[in-house]
Amino acid sequence: MDSATGISSQEFAKRCSKFAPRRNTGALEDWDLFVLRHQNNANILTHLFSFFLFWFSPLLAFTFSSWWWVGFFASGFMGALGHFLFKDGGVDFRESTSRWQVVYYSSCMIFLFLSGSYGYEKSLAKQKYDLFLKNKIPSVADPKLFGKIGK
Repeated sequence: MDSATGISSQEFAKRCSKFAPRRNTGALEDWDLFVLRHQNNANILTHLFSFFLFWFSPLLAFTFSSWWWVGFFASGFMGALGHFLFKDGGVDFRESTSRWQVVYYSSCMIFLFLSGSYGYEKSLAKQKYDLFLKNKIPSVADPKLFGKIGK
């Protein structure tokens, strides 16, 4: 229990988890598969760098000089590079640069990681995946994402 807030770290993680992009259907969802593909902290730190490139490079380009646009366009490559370097789930360049969910999920992941509640999301996604494998819950996730877990 934190003396400043009066809540436990587990309770804080649950509260922050409300901001996760989940539909709360009880089924395995795209967000869960995204989390399962982002387990390695080194890969998440690479995504943190990619996050800053994506969101802040345009601002820097407008403020200082046009060469900062390179960071915006390199952000998808940086995220894919993290998967390649740290063997944390499969991803391809097309997916990392063309799906709007990637930007949304990555941004949510970074906020949850920085708040310290991403570990809770990882354990929740693992539980749901195990239940799915035992045929106890359905899946509403994109079937193409299943092949990328653990590759």
